[in-house]
Amino acid sequence: MASASRLDAALARVDEAELVALTRDLVRIPSVVRPDDPDATEARVAAYVARWLRREGLAVEVQPVAPGRPNVVGVLGTGRPVLLLEGHTDVVTEGDPAAWRYPPFGGVLARGRIWGRGAADMKGGLAAAMIAAAALRRSGAPLRGRLVIGALVDEEGAMRGARHFCRTPIGRAVDAAIVCEPEQNELCLEQRGVVWARVRVRGRMAHGAMPEAGRNALAGVAAVLAEAPRLARRLRRLSRRSRHLAPPTVTPTVVRAPLHGPPQPNVVPGGAEVVLDVRLAPGPSAAAVRRELDRLCRRAARRCAGLAVAWEPLDDLRPPVRTPRTARIARAVAAAIRAVTGRAPRFGGVPGSTDGTILHTLRGIPVVTCGPGRRTIPHQVDEYVEVRELVEAAMIYVASAMNFLEA
Repeated sequence: MASASRLDAALARVDEAELVALTRDLVRIPSVVRPDDPDATEARVAAYVARWLRREGLAVEVQPVAPGRPNVVGVLGTGRPVLLLEGHTDVVTEGDPAAWRYPPFGGVLARGRIWGRGAADMKGGLAAAMIAAAALRRSGAPLRGRLVIGALVDEEGAMRGARHFCRTPIGRAVDAAIVCEPEQNELCLEQRGVVWARVRVRGRMAHGAMPEAGRNALAGVAAVLAEAPRLARRLRRLSRRSRHLAPPTVTPTVVRAPLHGPPQPNVVPGGAEVVLDVRLAPGPSAAAVRRELDRLCRRAARRCAGLAVAWEPLDDLRPPVRTPRTARIARAVAAAIRAVTGRAPRFGGVPGSTDGTILHTLRGIPVVTCGPGRRTIPHQVDEYVEVRELVEAAMIYVASAMNFLEA
């Protein structure tokens, strides 16, 4: 592990004011991806990250993933091994701006916190990784191998940025990764898997005044919603208990009717759909999960005669991920947390799914997750990150990199 004197010299280069300013700048650049607006992408924030990394002396690669949606990859050092500090540049919708205490893209600093959409999920973690790389370069810390900063797109969607990164030469060279998602700086070795299931119901249109002449597809949606708790219970019975992961959950997130044409109050919809966000714990295979979703559709159809119910995945099933405590990256981060905080690491599990599931599934990369921000705050109104956690995370990344990339 890194020597105390070299580590202290590198940690001294972590500048709190600079880190706060960088995080606020990133939050102030809206990067909600809106499919109906070609200018609403990650392009502006990616350009900022690329300029910043170049100014700090990192070799920068911009990887076009989709129109206006580039990955930005910064590299410090040469050779092997290769450690990735990974973050994403997209954020979820802010919802109703009037519901926020502070403007959602204001990057306001108040009460020891930076407020705004993406402050925790996850521009704060990305900023901490960027500052960590700059601190290592400025300190002249001797590293064996490369430290890579990955600012990837589309994590909140199909994770196309991570998939693209895995196909690039630098992605194929990565030996381990720290995903900088908000986990209260706990050392998370596990994360749940996910499948987004779109369940479609087909019936027959009719006049709203004569519903008996048709088959209302919304009745099938109601049946699917009624069956969702049963699906969750069955998946839980198939799963192994985990000390750090919640059991499987099934959460309806989108309902739409009709499937074609504008909604009209006097028309019985002949088609409707509901999207289920199914989170998975270790245990059931992909085939078993598909069978259980098939069973849900059959049971829902039996509740509503005359309706057809079927499901399809919106994306590939992402399995749960686990990295053993004995893995080199886990030991490097654990030692870093001890050195920076003076306490033993708190181990935890990621309640959702991150780009780390793609890195592990496609490339077999050992992944841990550790980053600043309350794990329950993402996607909520009044999102924030504590400045104290932000600085601690940057220091943990410095020490982790030095431990993993020992001279």
